[in-house]
Amino acid sequence: MRYSRVAWRIIEGQAVLVAYHIYAGPDGRVPQVPGVPKRGEFGSEIITALAYQHHIAGLPLDTVIGEFSFYWDLTLRKSQADAMLNRLAKEWLPEFDALCQLLAVSAVVYADETSWSINSVWAFLSEKARVTVFGCRKDGETLAVLLKKEEFKGILVSDDAAVYQGFSLAQKCWAHLLRKAIRLTLLKPDRKHYRQFLDALLDIYRRGKAIAADRRLSEAGRRARVGHLVDAVCDCTGARYADESKPTDDAERDFFNLTHEIVRLLGEDELFTYAIYPAADGTNNESERTLRQPAQDRLTGQTSKTAHGARRRTVITSVLDSLRGRLPKLTLKAAQAELNRWQQDGISCFRRMVNSLELPPLSLPENVRSLLDLLVPLQGSG
Repeated sequence: MRYSRVAWRIIEGQAVLVAYHIYAGPDGRVPQVPGVPKRGEFGSEIITALAYQHHIAGLPLDTVIGEFSFYWDLTLRKSQADAMLNRLAKEWLPEFDALCQLLAVSAVVYADETSWSINSVWAFLSEKARVTVFGCRKDGETLAVLLKKEEFKGILVSDDAAVYQGFSLAQKCWAHLLRKAIRLTLLKPDRKHYRQFLDALLDIYRRGKAIAADRRLSEAGRRARVGHLVDAVCDCTGARYADESKPTDDAERDFFNLTHEIVRLLGEDELFTYAIYPAADGTNNESERTLRQPAQDRLTGQTSKTAHGARRRTVITSVLDSLRGRLPKLTLKAAQAELNRWQQDGISCFRRMVNSLELPPLSLPENVRSLLDLLVPLQGSG
């Protein structure tokens, strides 16, 4: 026997303190206990459950500790829980960088943001990775860390914020445009031209969805059909766009701005990308849904108050959320099996994909160990 160690594990729904006797193999190497981190006193199933409940489900740490006591009879101090999450974020930092690399070579990326206790929280979702950055600034410099406009070859689906302008392929969110049109009909139900305008936009969007869903069409065929949608947009916006009279009230000003926004997006080829390239959706609703929980946390005061906490949440949330795309169903059992494979293989599924795509190593500035240092720097943060 080389040495012994103990760790808390969950066995048949009960917390059990397990003693392990560890022996060296024929080659003299000492193996790691499966499912137990090096020098850790808790099994990874406990750590994973803690991370999911706190950072994905959004439960306060005290509530999670109470649940562990109730369901598993596991006594856990808050300092222990905090230390486990800090260590997990540190261990998963290479996985976060791998996710950022995968995001940059994705075919379609959905982006959205909302305010946060520290700056903003920004969500980026793709078929390869799901990256949510807490405590970052919403500016071009931050965006360039993840998606460089001159290098990104995929489609960016987003709202019409200025920071998203300049990508070679983009789709602006139709949901945002339709909500603005719906608001006009609610504000001024007596103005029939607002309702007619909304009905026309809904019809155009649905026709675009039908074009995207028609598998008989080639790209050239879809482009030809989109030409008819362009004419329809010009028909429904033309009168207000060509009218140079000043808006008479706030609603009319909003109608004026909306028609000009739609015409501008049409000229920039950012209205019907979803119809020409069916892999992209016409809205960024998925990224908006991802930010629903963080927005609730902000309202209830459960946000991170320091850059350190924001960084921890960024890493853990991004890794666990990205596991959804790698597992048939994200459960504790399935996540634990995947994490055990990482431990046995010495590499995660994300870094394995980076290697299979033959992506070049990250080029980081001197004294920068991770992209997270550029997204949410510690120096100068509260």
